[in-house]
Amino acid sequence: MNSLKQCLRTSSKGGVVVDILTTGINSRCISASVIADAAPSKVWAILTDYDNLATHVPNLIQSRRRPHPTGGIRLFQEGAQKIVGFDFRASLTMDMTEVTEEGALRPSRILFELVESAMFASFDGEWRVQPYSRVRSLADPSKYEYKSKLSYRVNITPKGLVPVPALEWRIREDVPVNLLAVKAASEKLARAS
Repeated sequence: MNSLKQCLRTSSKGGVVVDILTTGINSRCISASVIADAAPSKVWAILTDYDNLATHVPNLIQSRRRPHPTGGIRLFQEGAQKIVGFDFRASLTMDMTEVTEEGALRPSRILFELVESAMFASFDGEWRVQPYSRVRSLADPSKYEYKSKLSYRVNITPKGLVPVPALEWRIREDVPVNLLAVKAASEKLARAS
């Protein structure tokens, strides 16, 4: 294995395991996944409610669709946290592409690619929703209970003199929070239906 490609596995909040791969001197690939007690369609509904993601994800201040030059999905997001008593804010604009796998009826992946950011030179990756299990309900055998696997992967390179270890730490902390928030929102949606 190349010395630049070191993988660090760390256990994090809520039992979510975060994998960090050093892909360059100032670049990282960060990934994690979680199992939600909801059908893939419920998880997908939360992920693609782009204008309301900030109501589900606690570290997002805003998430809003913006006009896209070719009619695609362009999304502006701003996040904020307190780090050692200081407010840390980052915003970025991304293009989102909803992907339907060959032979599938519905999309199951959202690819995102950086358009603009003051903090990141690159910020791209994907959300993926996969069926995990389907079993008959004990409460009502005519119905099924579903579980879905929600995965997230992001490749980051900061701009200028921003040290990647600081961003890596912040994203490593945020990824489990974001995954668990989407999981909770999709489970709430599943219970309501």
